[in-house]
Amino acid sequence: MKGVTSFNIDFEAKKVTIVGEVTPLQVLASVSKVKSAQFWTSDISAAPTTKS
Repeated sequence: MKGVTSFNIDFEAKKVTIVGEVTPLQVLASVSKVKSAQFWTSDISAAPTTKS
Protein backbone atom coordinates (compact mmCIF):
# COMPACT_ATOMS: atom_id res chain seq x y z
CA MET A 1 0.00 0.00 0.00
CA LYS A 2 1.42 3.37 -0.98
CA GLY A 3 2.53 5.42 2.04
CA VAL A 4 3.28 2.48 4.35
CA THR A 5 6.89 2.61 5.57
CA SER A 6 6.81 -0.44 7.85
CA PHE A 7 4.51 -3.01 9.40
CA ASN A 8 4.66 -5.66 12.10
CA ILE A 9 2.52 -8.81 12.25
CA ASP A 10 1.84 -10.39 15.64
CA PHE A 11 0.26 -13.74 14.75
CA GLU A 12 -0.31 -14.72 18.36
CA ALA A 13 -2.28 -11.54 19.16
CA LYS A 14 -3.79 -11.46 15.63
CA LYS A 15 -2.62 -7.86 15.33
CA VAL A 16 -0.94 -5.89 12.53
CA THR A 17 0.76 -2.57 13.27
CA ILE A 18 1.16 -0.18 10.31
CA VAL A 19 3.53 2.82 10.24
CA GLY A 20 3.59 5.43 7.50
CA GLU A 21 1.86 8.34 5.81
CA VAL A 22 -1.59 6.76 5.44
CA THR A 23 -4.90 7.38 7.15
CA PRO A 24 -6.35 4.71 9.43
CA LEU A 25 -9.45 4.53 7.22
CA GLN A 26 -7.32 3.79 4.12
CA VAL A 27 -5.60 0.93 5.92
CA LEU A 28 -8.85 -0.46 7.34
CA ALA A 29 -10.55 -0.34 3.94
CA SER A 30 -7.62 -2.12 2.29
CA VAL A 31 -7.29 -4.84 4.94
CA SER A 32 -11.05 -5.37 5.19
CA LYS A 33 -11.13 -6.48 1.55
CA VAL A 34 -9.38 -9.74 2.50
CA LYS A 35 -9.90 -10.13 6.26
CA SER A 36 -12.21 -8.94 9.03
CA ALA A 37 -10.49 -5.95 10.66
CA GLN A 38 -11.04 -3.39 13.41
CA PHE A 39 -9.10 -0.52 14.99
CA TRP A 40 -7.05 -0.96 18.18
CA THR A 41 -5.92 1.98 20.25
CA SER A 42 -2.29 3.00 19.94
CA ASP A 43 0.11 2.54 22.86
CA ILE A 44 2.11 5.58 21.72
CA SER A 45 1.19 8.84 20.06
CA ALA A 46 1.41 8.69 16.26
CA ALA A 47 2.26 12.38 16.00
CA PRO A 48 5.63 13.66 17.19
CA THR A 49 5.46 16.19 19.98
CA THR A 50 7.47 19.39 20.05
CA LYS A 51 8.02 21.77 22.94
CA SER A 52 8.34 25.50 22.34
